[in-house]
Amino acid sequence: MLRFYAEDFCYATSIIGQIYMDLQSKQPQQSSLDAVKVALGSLDARCRAVGLAMTSRQIQRVEDLVQHDHYPYTPTGLARFGRDLADINARLVDELKLRHFLAVDVARTHHYEQEEPLFGAQVASTFPSTAYDIAEAGKCYALYRSTACVFHLMRVLEIGLRIFADRFGIPSDHTNWHNIIEGIEKAVRNMASDPARPTDWKDQQEFFSQAASHFMVLKDAWRNYTAHARVKYTDEEAEMLIMNVRGFMQKLATRLHE
Repeated sequence: MLRFYAEDFCYATSIIGQIYMDLQSKQPQQSSLDAVKVALGSLDARCRAVGLAMTSRQIQRVEDLVQHDHYPYTPTGLARFGRDLADINARLVDELKLRHFLAVDVARTHHYEQEEPLFGAQVASTFPSTAYDIAEAGKCYALYRSTACVFHLMRVLEIGLRIFADRFGIPSDHTNWHNIIEGIEKAVRNMASDPARPTDWKDQQEFFSQAASHFMVLKDAWRNYTAHARVKYTDEEAEMLIMNVRGFMQKLATRLHE
């Protein structure tokens, strides 16, 4: 997705508009002429970033003419400068009409930008293979693609379940969640009879037993329906699941790792 910084366009076009008005009034200021050169550079960078090729070409042509003093500070030179600036504006408007821009809700910007890991630093470092789906879940939520958000969250849980299964030597490739979870639950129960069990086995048994039960709940409540495309999810449901999966993965990160 292309990033569109509307404030840059507003800034640059406002300066260009002001100098154009000055030219029309025959009272341009040299400082204004200098300012528009800076604005053209900024506008050109943003145009190229979002693929406004024709506008960019016109800007570069004007910049080249400015560089070679083809706009003398005379009525004729200034009139030519004004016409070329007006042409930049016309091309910009025409190209923007061909594109559809979407704005991210201010309240969800942090879900899209994610300057910090969405599920926290510990999950990011402990389960690095979840990074892509966690980031995509946040972006989908920010863009109101709630069902897609839930799909990515289920993929995050799938990674967590695979790591959980590996901890107890339970096969997880090409196996449905129910069988994996049942295998984990059996292994957790057998910790009591394992002669090589750790000294804190009771704490571990309680932790892993609760984790397995939570996976089963998530499977029944969310994963089965998501996998078989039976339902569409609302923004409220996606938000609730983000919080649920975040909390659960943070808890798993205290005992498991890749």
